[in-house]
Amino acid sequence: MDERAAPLLVTSPVQFLKGCGPERAELLARLHVRTIRDLLFLFPRDYQDLTDLRTVDQFEEGRWISMVGEVVDIDVHQARSGKRLVAAAVAQPQGIVRAIWFHQPFMKDRLRVGQTVLLAGKPKLNAIRWEMVQPQVRWLDTEGPPPLGELLPVYPLTEGLQQRHVRRLVRTALDGFLDQLDEVFDHGFQAEHDLQPLREALPKLHFPGTHEELRRARRRFIYQELFVLQM
Repeated sequence: MDERAAPLLVTSPVQFLKGCGPERAELLARLHVRTIRDLLFLFPRDYQDLTDLRTVDQFEEGRWISMVGEVVDIDVHQARSGKRLVAAAVAQPQGIVRAIWFHQPFMKDRLRVGQTVLLAGKPKLNAIRWEMVQPQVRWLDTEGPPPLGELLPVYPLTEGLQQRHVRRLVRTALDGFLDQLDEVFDHGFQAEHDLQPLREALPKLHFPGTHEELRRARRRFIYQELFVLQM
């Protein structure tokens, strides 16, 4: 029987999820994600905090920040260490940060002067200039505006798989298959322990709008993990 001809279930192979396909499914299998349900329970390992975009004059060394600026200069050369690097000067009215990528020559082709980009990473003050090494970048010209005010999930990855791929697939899975998941706790237990229902907590664990939403969603799944361990 051709599984693609049958209605998709949450237990269906992830390769049949819209936007996935066999090649991306092979990459997800390295993360032990083989079904749509597995994908729904691939929890983020961290979050990019876009609830608090910073300007250059608000940077704190070593703390993860996000900023929006304009690319005003691009430089490609070999560092003293011998590493090949691409550097871009990204400007705001408050100042300029130098973004540096090692061993990523393709960045030269993706960057251009005049682009508006969102950078996310940990800044370091080098003499009088702020630098960000290997920052994550979003091209606002082509990828649309950033989800400002959100905590953007950061998932486990493997070579060939990018965050934007996993985020898109998780959103698709949530939109189409969340209602197929069975609740572990009855209503009485949820009320007694002030726990969110599964179908409310899971989307907020993946894409929380606030730190409080994330805290409540995490609390729900901590209870669930302890409950499963005691079975």
